[in-house]
Amino acid sequence: MENGLRWIASAYELGYTFTLCQGITPLELLVRIGAQPQRIHELTDLAVSELLMWPEDGHLSDLEFLDWEDEALVARLAEAGFLSQPDAIVRAGAIPGWTYAIESFSSRTRYHLEALSRGTRVYTVFCSGAGMQRVGYARDGREVADYEPSGPGPGDAAQDEQVPGFTYNGEEMPDVAFLGFLERELGASIAWEDTQAPLPTAAFA
Repeated sequence: MENGLRWIASAYELGYTFTLCQGITPLELLVRIGAQPQRIHELTDLAVSELLMWPEDGHLSDLEFLDWEDEALVARLAEAGFLSQPDAIVRAGAIPGWTYAIESFSSRTRYHLEALSRGTRVYTVFCSGAGMQRVGYARDGREVADYEPSGPGPGDAAQDEQVPGFTYNGEEMPDVAFLGFLERELGASIAWEDTQAPLPTAAFA
């Protein structure tokens, strides 16, 4: 996988939300979207994938990342909501000047743009497995834009409600175009390998 951000679209092709927030820590990002600090744990991307695919009638032994005989660890993860079929699991990491969040399938961060942007700014892009795509932007506690990009011509957002500086020309998928915009506009780059390592993670019912 390459660095940059565009790889995210292919790595999470079944649906994802990617968020960039300036000048806060990963822990603060998770707290701003409703996580309790004591329920934040460091999990790998593989562990989260296993949890999201884990069936309701599954046994703890089905989770390869988890030593299910470690009763203390199981209790901590259960108390934090990871073992109760959560609606969303959000992982957060940091690059110079920015904190990012990645969700598989869900879009919790997209509904907390105002909280995330208090005293700063935040960008987000959502792509569903069914092909729905939205981009968003908020600054200083105010949501500026949240819309589905369209090609040349009238879109579903007025000019002053769009992400500043982002123009979608329809030549590639909207999420890929937006990730490319963030690369160019912000100089943002994340190594795929870094996202596979344990990162601060929160589960949400």
